Amino acid sequence: MGNNTNKLNRTIKMFSVLSKYGFEDIIARSHIEKIIPKKFINVNEKVDKIKSLSVYERIRMVLADLGPTYIKFGQLFSDRDDVLPQELTLELKKLQNDAGADNLNVKEKLTQEFNINPDDYFEFIDEKPFATASISQVFKAQLKTGEKVVLKIKRENIKEIIEADLLIMKDLSKIIENYNEESKKINLLKIVETFEKSIHNELSFLQELENIERFQRQFKEDDSISVHKAFRQLSNNNILCLEFIEGIKITDTNTLEKEGFNPKEVAIVGYNLYMQQVLDNGYFHADPHPGNIFVTNNGQISFIDFGLMGHLMPSDKECIEDFMQYLIQKDAKKIIATIKKMAITYSIKNEKQLERDIYGIFEIIDTSSLQSLDLGLITKKLKNIFKDNEVEFPDYIYLLMKGIVLIEGIGRKLDPEINVYQIMEPYAIEIVQKKMSLKYNITKGINTFKNVSESFASLPEEVQSLIQKIKNNDLAITHNVTGVFEVKNAIDRLVFAIIISALSVGSSILVMADMPPKIYGTPVLGFVGFLISAVLGLSIAISILKKNR
Repeated sequence: MGNNTNKLNRTIKMFSVLSKYGFEDIIARSHIEKIIPKKFINVNEKVDKIKSLSVYERIRMVLADLGPTYIKFGQLFSDRDDVLPQELTLELKKLQNDAGADNLNVKEKLTQEFNINPDDYFEFIDEKPFATASISQVFKAQLKTGEKVVLKIKRENIKEIIEADLLIMKDLSKIIENYNEESKKINLLKIVETFEKSIHNELSFLQELENIERFQRQFKEDDSISVHKAFRQLSNNNILCLEFIEGIKITDTNTLEKEGFNPKEVAIVGYNLYMQQVLDNGYFHADPHPGNIFVTNNGQISFIDFGLMGHLMPSDKECIEDFMQYLIQKDAKKIIATIKKMAITYSIKNEKQLERDIYGIFEIIDTSSLQSLDLGLITKKLKNIFKDNEVEFPDYIYLLMKGIVLIEGIGRKLDPEINVYQIMEPYAIEIVQKKMSLKYNITKGINTFKNVSESFASLPEEVQSLIQKIKNNDLAITHNVTGVFEVKNAIDRLVFAIIISALSVGSSILVMADMPPKIYGTPVLGFVGFLISAVLGLSIAISILKKNR
């Protein structure tokens, strides 16, 4: 009952705001007036003046007026010009998240959540929030131990409000898709569902706590970064108690220089830390805007707000590495193959045109000086290519592109002449060296052979049944088949190729295991296996050449 009431109240609010900004056609098509009396829907007397604004300006105003959920929705997609019109994303970038403060007795809240006397744990608590956001408010405090902390406290009933808003957004997206072809093309409902997943992550303070602790573990040996400590005994799904980070906003170059820090060096350290997050850890901060990164008093970089993180599986990391490698090698065909491998769906109508578009990116890299290489521009060009070919990626790709653009913007602010290529080069060289190493290729060969073996082992029962029928002469084939001898030869060669692959893989394992006896430091069994593989391979090659002649 409570959910239905929340949804009704938020629906009335939404349609009132839509009417206020001149979107009566959506109200008419939704037939909402049959359910909600007109007196509850605001009719704006200045609607003509409002309608003189562009539709994209009015969309931004609607989102701002509707509050937290819609503002976050706009912010999340403010860089998605691969699916949204650029005029709209420019408006969405103007959305601010300066939510007003709620009246809250912090001590009462702590008592309610943890069943404690706050005075036993805290020396003092500032009752006035020093930061407010749509989901939470942040208060300064000090523990009895002397440690300065912040209390991040979720707003009352925010989960219920957001859940009601999400239901309405999904309903509204279906209505819009029914009469707007452009909305159907960009899959508006899918966009809303992606947002739903994102905001649920931000609503989970326990998930954020896990994110902080994982991030801390990954950088515990790195002195260039400071990760704030979390106090688990004073944290739950509604409150986070975190170490207070005293530092300078990373883009405040004047204060950095005044405190004796070199902004250029700060930029390089920041870039390297982000590259490590993505390429080494596969776990990266998904919202690295300037307000979420500080330079501490001892010169360490500190990230805050871990509500939204990007996760890369080993296969995802390999795709990212492949993309970087082929971008450096300027291999358009392999980049296209990697895009297909990463994508959820795609519709490449003209592969030659796609290849030409990618060569256009190579030209940008070639004609730019190392100092002026603009990752933001390259990312934008890639987004346009993805849009033209209707490529849909997993969420981590969009989070990564957003993170790269934000980090590069910070780097350019700190050092307009920063050499991005020089920073990326060691990572790119390491990737290429790894991909070319004997150990990597042997391991990849073993995995490929294992996958092939498993595929053969897991043939569908229907196929196995069909083979059995053929063996038992239960299946009659009435077609005339020609070229049986050639097919037999081809099958024989295929069998030889499989045997050669198995010998090569087995020999590689023996070499890597360093198994005696040895000749000149090389295991004899491994050497013999490679020799037999070479002889068999040569014999197949000779037979194919003879056949061609």
